[in-house]
Amino acid sequence: MSLLHTLPQPATKTQWIAVWALLIAAFVSLLDVTVVNLAVPSIARDLGATGTQSQWILLAYLVPFAAFLLPLGRFGDVLGRRRLFLIGVLAFAIGGLVAGTAQNIATLIIARTCQGIGAATMMPQVLALTQVILPPEQRRRAVGYFGMVSALGAITGPIVGGLILTVDPFGLGWRMVFLAALLPCVLSAAVVAVYVRRDSTDTLKRLDVRNGALVALAVTGLVYAAVQGRAFGWPIWIVAIPPLSLLVLAYVARNQLYYVRSDIEPLLPGTLLLSRPFLQGAAMILLVFCGIAGVPFLLALALQAGPQLSPGAVAVALVAHPLFAAIGAAVAGRIAPANRWTLPCLGSALTCGGVVLVILAFWTFGDGIGVRSLLLPLSLIGFGMGLSNVSLMSNTLALAPKEFAGAASGVIQTGQQIGITLSIAIVGGLYLARLGSTTADAAALALVFPAIVFAAATALCLLAARRGQHEVTG
Repeated sequence: MSLLHTLPQPATKTQWIAVWALLIAAFVSLLDVTVVNLAVPSIARDLGATGTQSQWILLAYLVPFAAFLLPLGRFGDVLGRRRLFLIGVLAFAIGGLVAGTAQNIATLIIARTCQGIGAATMMPQVLALTQVILPPEQRRRAVGYFGMVSALGAITGPIVGGLILTVDPFGLGWRMVFLAALLPCVLSAAVVAVYVRRDSTDTLKRLDVRNGALVALAVTGLVYAAVQGRAFGWPIWIVAIPPLSLLVLAYVARNQLYYVRSDIEPLLPGTLLLSRPFLQGAAMILLVFCGIAGVPFLLALALQAGPQLSPGAVAVALVAHPLFAAIGAAVAGRIAPANRWTLPCLGSALTCGGVVLVILAFWTFGDGIGVRSLLLPLSLIGFGMGLSNVSLMSNTLALAPKEFAGAASGVIQTGQQIGITLSIAIVGGLYLARLGSTTADAAALALVFPAIVFAAATALCLLAARRGQHEVTG
């Protein structure tokens, strides 16, 4: 039975209205990962925040967002995807309202935590609902749009934040960074509530809460250590957190394969855990986001510190990145090469070339680097990311059975968020560690990391493409 309030004949326009309502909420939640970066100094000054409290303006959103994506994705399969989406988007909007009107830093941090939990609740349901709403022949196109939204959300945060701070609508300053998300969230929730049918949740099985809590704890450890390690000077206790977190995840995977009770709905279905192609795709998505997220984050810092551009000028300098990411995503959403690794390989190669050109631009122009020198490199990076991200997501999600769409979406998006966190932490750490030299030299050195990541991604995709070709011809 269709999820939409329609006649038996498919109403394509109505279906796409519902899908785009879901995608708008997804974009806003991903944008919120980095949109506040440029606003943190103003927030700290106005609310009297310490350096540690300023870090938690970012962490309070990022940690619960990454930690709860996987369990809540699976819980949506059991409790109802529409229900959890609506709960999540409203929690996100309420958190944004409280953050935008906060009078002290403690209230702001609590509100950001509410936003992070809300984002983790709604995000896995977006892809899962899309797979159910649309007929099979239109799903790849929708996943392509989701990939475009994911790429844009991950890279346009500094641009949108810079524009809001520069234009300063209504004279609210940094508060508008949070309040701007209210209208799209309310509209998204209203459309989904009207056009998407209530879920049918007649299972008698119980949720795997225990393993869900273990996954959330393990991902929290990975994210916390990555972001806070440098600030604490990498003491032994924080160095031990990532390997312990990986051991916990391995323990959960073992439980899912061998010790699932018949009265419990497994957190990670064995179908996904034993699918080598699905795991390869999910791992490649993590790797790609581990490379890309730190690039606009670094440029937002370096272009203000070196050439001393305003937040608005930084937004203009970076605009080619999301623009060409949208073009690349549109291309990838409409073509499907016989070998599923062709577009990821091409996209990673273009992105690697663009990052190398940015490095050369910093070495050539130094702290006098301008907008024109970044136009071609950022266009290549954006187009390459659009190609690789959309094709990877489409191909990987297509490998999961429809009844496990929430779990598959949770796995993919958890990898995205861990990759984004690692990218920002590593690139930002390399940049800050070299600030004793010129800004341009520090930025160029930090960008070597994403260049290496995308070179590795290109090589891995090429190997996978050749292996796939041999399997077809054999």
